[in-house]
Order: sequence, then C-alpha cells, then structure tokens
Amino acid sequence: MSPSFLFRAFFSLVIVTTFACSSDKGAGESETPSTQGELVEFRTADDLRIVANFLAAESGGDSPAVVLIHQGGSSKAEWSAFADRLAKEGIASLAYDVRGHGESDPVPEIRELFNDPNKAPEDLRAALEYLRSHADVDAGRIGVVGASIGSNLACVASSQYGIQTAIAMSGKTSAVKNLAGTEELHLRSVYHISSEKDGSGDRAKWARELFEETAEPRELTIAPGGRHGVYIFEDDPTLPDKMVAWLKKTL
Repeated sequence: MSPSFLFRAFFSLVIVTTFACSSDKGAGESETPSTQGELVEFRTADDLRIVANFLAAESGGDSPAVVLIHQGGSSKAEWSAFADRLAKEGIASLAYDVRGHGESDPVPEIRELFNDPNKAPEDLRAALEYLRSHADVDAGRIGVVGASIGSNLACVASSQYGIQTAIAMSGKTSAVKNLAGTEELHLRSVYHISSEKDGSGDRAKWARELFEETAEPRELTIAPGGRHGVYIFEDDPTLPDKMVAWLKKTL
C-alpha cells in the first residue's frame, strides 16, 4: 500500500470524524486521541499541562526527532499517519496538543494563541526540552514540523530555539513575527509549503515571503489547489515523500 494512499485515507477519516480548520480560527473538541506510541505529559514555564504522543524510531537508539504541531482547532492526532511514516524512516516524533486544544489544559481565550509570544511558544519550548532530555533522542538532531499556527511556531523555533531544521505548512508572515516578539527573523533550514489558492492566494504569498527571509538550506513548494495545513496532502500526495526527504537531509 503506497504512502500517498495511506495519507489520503487518514485525512478523509479526519474530515469525517472531526472538523476541518481552513484558517487560524477558533478551536473545538478533538477527535479520539491517538493510541500509537507513548502518551506523555509535561508542563510549561507558565504551569500549563501539555499532553503529547511520543513515537520512537523503529530503528531504536539515539535517533533524530521532530516536534509535530497541529493547526488551530485540531489536535495531535492529525499527524498520526506522518508520525508512523517517520518512525519507519528512523525519526522519532513528539506530537502535542497546543494549549486550549485536545487533551492539554484549556485556556480562557483561544485567539490569543495565534499571536501572543508568551503563550503558545511556551508549549513548544517545553516540548523541545522534553525531547532533548529523552534517552532515545539525539539532542543535537531535532526539528519542528507544523501546520498553520504550528507552521508559525516552527519558524519561531528555527529563528530562536536552536533547532536543526523545520517544515512550515501554511504559515503567515505577520503571525510568525508576532509569536517571535520581533520583526527580525533569523530563519535557516526551513522547508516552506503552501497551496496556491489558500486564503485567496495570501498563504502562498506569505510562504514566498518567509522563504526569502530564510538562509540556506531552504526549500519552497507551492502546491496546486487551495487546501490548508495538513489537508494540502490532498492537493499534492507527493508531499509526505518530499518532507521525509527534507528531514533526512537536514537533521
């Protein structure tokens, strides 16, 4: 069974069993949590409980790893199929529920998460700290993969958190700068992905802007269609292969 078929089947299931998020808006109840890997918890600097799924690389040992960050209104489960693929490729993963989503602690105001540098970035900091201290992870080979708000956080991590590489799907230039708390970005080793018509073309424009602000190595894919975040896999089923190739090259 081909990887592209598995991704199409998985995301079709997600669309049926939960809601689709086409922009950085709102949140709701997540689908049933994934049972793969190990369910773990850690706390942020501002003392919120974050729930995540850690999936070790099938190769075992001291492996590279990535943090997987879902889009607004979704949960860690949206990355389940990709996490399985990474494990087979020798890459561990930690997919977490952003505060206010899934099984992580609730927050009083969801919309603050998309731009406040003192909120959602703290979840990512805690996730990176967890990975760097994990016995099965090579602390010097860590990346971040994210969709929508997760994309923006992946760019923040590339700019400020000393990670090795990142993949940013459906990012937004102004939100990246807001979450980073600065207009000065120092992006390096980021694979930027968007669909051509998402947000009436705005997401593709922002992907190109962020690509131009990224130092080598860098990559850019503008997929056909207008889907957002992980749903771009529906527009371009070759993307999982490209993303794995990028991670294996840059981690």
